[in-house]
Amino acid sequence: MLEQKLIKEHLQRFVCYKCGGSLEQAKLMTISDAPVAFVVAAVCPKCQSESVLTITAAGSGAMPLISDLSAEEIKKFMIEKSVTYDDLFSLHKLLEKKAIWNLLHKKEKNLENK
Repeated sequence: MLEQKLIKEHLQRFVCYKCGGSLEQAKLMTISDAPVAFVVAAVCPKCQSESVLTITAAGSGAMPLISDLSAEEIKKFMIEKSVTYDDLFSLHKLLEKKAIWNLLHKKEKNLENK
C-alpha cells in the first residue's frame, strides 16, 4: 500500500472537475488498493461531485465519476466475475421463449416466497 504521506501529497494537486475546489479534504472511498497503485473515489467537500483518482509512486491522475453507481457498487462489481458469451447466449435463448417482463415477474414471485 502506498504511504499516507504520498497520498496526501497527491491529493493536494487534485481539483474538482465540476467546481474547481481542492480535493485535499475530500472524502475518500477505496476502490482498489494494490502495492503499486491506489484507486479511490473522492467526493468533493464543496459540491459533492465524485471523481476517480489513481495514485502511484510515479504519478497520479483523475477522471470524473459520471455514473449512477456509487463507489461501493463500483468496488462490488470489480470483483464480480465477467459475463461470458455462454451467459449471453443462454439469456438470448430464454428471451426467444418468454418476454423479459414474464421472466422478471417470475423472479419477483420467487423473492416474495423467501
